[in-house]
Amino acid sequence: MEIRVFSTEVEPLGAIDEISSLLWVTKYFDVGTFSLLAPITENNSKLLKRGNIITKHDGRREVVTEDGKIWRRAAQITYVHITKDENGLEQLEAQGYMLSRWLSKRCITPQIVKTDTNQALINFMVEKNCGSQAGSRRKFQRFSILPQEKVAGTLVEYANVAYADLGAEVKGRAQAGKLGYDILINEREKLYGFYLYKGKDLTAKNSEGNTPCIFSRDFDNVDEQEYTDSIENCKNFIYVQGAAEENEAQPVVTVDAAEASGLELEEVFCEATDIARKYQEGETEVTIPLSTYLAMLRTRGSTELEGYGEAVSFTSTISTNSNLKYKSDFDLGDRITCKEVKWGIQIDARITEVLETYQKGEETIEATFGDSLPTLLEQIKKVR
Repeated sequence: MEIRVFSTEVEPLGAIDEISSLLWVTKYFDVGTFSLLAPITENNSKLLKRGNIITKHDGRREVVTEDGKIWRRAAQITYVHITKDENGLEQLEAQGYMLSRWLSKRCITPQIVKTDTNQALINFMVEKNCGSQAGSRRKFQRFSILPQEKVAGTLVEYANVAYADLGAEVKGRAQAGKLGYDILINEREKLYGFYLYKGKDLTAKNSEGNTPCIFSRDFDNVDEQEYTDSIENCKNFIYVQGAAEENEAQPVVTVDAAEASGLELEEVFCEATDIARKYQEGETEVTIPLSTYLAMLRTRGSTELEGYGEAVSFTSTISTNSNLKYKSDFDLGDRITCKEVKWGIQIDARITEVLETYQKGEETIEATFGDSLPTLLEQIKKVR
């Protein structure tokens, strides 16, 4: 495995001499991270600088577009820490994020009020705020939206809060549309590309004709497993309150996700007064029709409920010597089947996160299937 380093202009700077360990975390619905520990050498000290871009070459296939160009995931170094222990051993620690974090460099402006699929909405907001249709100062250099398959999806009424974080809005629309995203790098062409995609269905009974991908200790392709099934954060009915016009009551809509009743009914409230009835379109102030505005509130409600579902996750440490190979038989975002006969559990779930660990010449792969439990910070945000 080789780690190559580039400038933000995608100029090659060199390769890391030696590493002690690397944690490389890719995520389907969110921004991935990395953590690298390396001995201090003249070369490593020169390359592992804040702001530089790193890519990982391990012989596995990457994304190939229809024109034959090869793209791969990359990360930017945002943190560097040098230590010297009591024995005089000096080490350099570098941490950072996958390039999709760059989306949060932009606020969405002007405000978007639009009816479309989640896929189209994501492409639109990226193109307008950092792509080819953004102002000259706001464009990402060497950047384009990569060709993508059209994903089936329902139309949604969308409106963002004024000056909303682009990264947060892309994440929300991606979760709602079950889509994965990242910003990839093309080392040969010195380009960046926004990658929006949907994983394959590789479940045991998939109807797409794909070869099933089943993880089970019975098949000797899993070393360790953890299973979590939680309803602690579960809600299935939401009240959404919007902003009022002058001399009008605040409109309230509801979204019923399960048609439950009695003890099965789990209610929650969402204040959505940040979605205004009026917005600027150039020099003109536009008032959104009430019917459209109510549909926007329902879209907000559906998005909020996405974060209140049952939390079912199967975290497995995958055997690197098994019958199933990462990026060959399965990849981040694919839906697979997890089976544990002794526990009486079989679930179909999406691979939402992959942790690759390289240490002392050995590699381990840990995959999270399904949705992991919300962090404390996410729970605090929900309360607010």
